[in-house]
Amino acid sequence: MSAILELNDQALNLYRDGQLVASSPGYALVHGKVPVFGDEAAARSRLHPVNSYNEFWYRLGMDPLPRQVANFRHHADMAYAHLMHLSELSGYQGELVIAVPGSFSREQLAVLSGIAQQSPFAPQAMVDTAIVAATAAPSDSEQLAFIDLQLHQATITVIRNANGRLQRDQVVRVQGGSWHGMANSLVQTVNDAFIEQCRFNPQHSAEWEQQLYNEVPDWLRAINSAAPEISIEIETDKARHKATVQTADILGDLQMMQSRIEQQLAGLASSMGGSLPVLLSSRAALMPGLKSTLQAGGYLAATAVVSGEQLAEAALRLAANAPGGQSAVPFIQSARLQQSASENTATHRHEPATHVLLDGLAWPLSHQTWIAAAEVPAIIADNPPGTVLERAGKRLQLIRVRNGG
Repeated sequence: MSAILELNDQALNLYRDGQLVASSPGYALVHGKVPVFGDEAAARSRLHPVNSYNEFWYRLGMDPLPRQVANFRHHADMAYAHLMHLSELSGYQGELVIAVPGSFSREQLAVLSGIAQQSPFAPQAMVDTAIVAATAAPSDSEQLAFIDLQLHQATITVIRNANGRLQRDQVVRVQGGSWHGMANSLVQTVNDAFIEQCRFNPQHSAEWEQQLYNEVPDWLRAINSAAPEISIEIETDKARHKATVQTADILGDLQMMQSRIEQQLAGLASSMGGSLPVLLSSRAALMPGLKSTLQAGGYLAATAVVSGEQLAEAALRLAANAPGGQSAVPFIQSARLQQSASENTATHRHEPATHVLLDGLAWPLSHQTWIAAAEVPAIIADNPPGTVLERAGKRLQLIRVRNGG
């Protein structure tokens, strides 16, 4: 069975058999002879800010770096090294399905396809994360939005449901709503509390500031468990300092970030008739106050949060009929809703087409000019060999060639 990689620079999550087996945030630290990635790099990023990098997935590409960084020529080199780290961390080498944020451009998808094929993984397909989420939490609505948080931006992906087929409509980037921005806001609130209550400024020391950033996940868990306040301690070589922060203060400081997301959502909903049910990723749901803000705004009658495990299961189903034998990894950005996994298995078990037949000649689906590459996975999934399609005034018949290239 293929592994599933949920690619998000806040944390690359690798799932096998429905379970999370490795998680690695998109950080690299080039300090010393051997670069380090993931948790170790994130936990030391404030100690060595000049040598810390966390935009290589956000800016994935082949453009040369502005200055030489070890043996890395561009961000793609760093991303490749991060995939190598993830393989080593998980102990896994083999077939992989990659759930990709809708914010990735065509060029970035092409780069991702290339580096993934050179890694220890064997990528079978890339699938749009929002489409995966919508199939994991099916809705009868004609349109919905999926909100996710990345390290440097939030994304709102609008999905349309046309007769049971989900199609990505548009992706909106919210620059002021990132995971990184949320962490900065939390740390600043806590830092201000230390100054006010103890006359002590943790940001005067990189070590103390790093401690605050490392504790952000614990604060989020406490806040989301309805704790009225959180207490933080920092011990220096001279004294122990303690500050208490009210949850209400944290929610207030995050209000601007939530408002940016809500404003973007409001604009989208208005352009679509005012109704836009929302799905939240597990990361977005961790932002304190976001769910209640969206509910108060009337966007969520019943908030649906899609877990990583649900995404992994749905991604595996979607990729089951991805075409093979292509030079690039196929990208799936539409899907047909299924009533159940068992029905999905029963109705789509036909052997997929591999070629189109035109005027007596068979053309590989991966190398023909009438059907766009982005359409191929959906067409193969929904149409058995023998189906006739009309494209550019030509009648193309899908066929399966067992021993042909």
